[in-house]
Amino acid sequence: MIVFPNRLLLTLKLDPYTMTFEEGFSRDVSQVGHWGTGDVELCIRTPADLERAGPLLERCYAEN
Repeated sequence: MIVFPNRLLLTLKLDPYTMTFEEGFSRDVSQVGHWGTGDVELCIRTPADLERAGPLLERCYAEN
């Protein structure tokens, strides 16, 4: 997790080829230099974003 004043960036260890990405919320970072060990990055700006991230966080926990 990287904390910024206006957002949180979470890097999840998920297979990016099994995901549907939403601009401004999630992206594939498998071919990008980044901190963290995962290939999927989530950008949390609002409580609604945190709600959307919930199922992905649970999936990441279950798969790893």
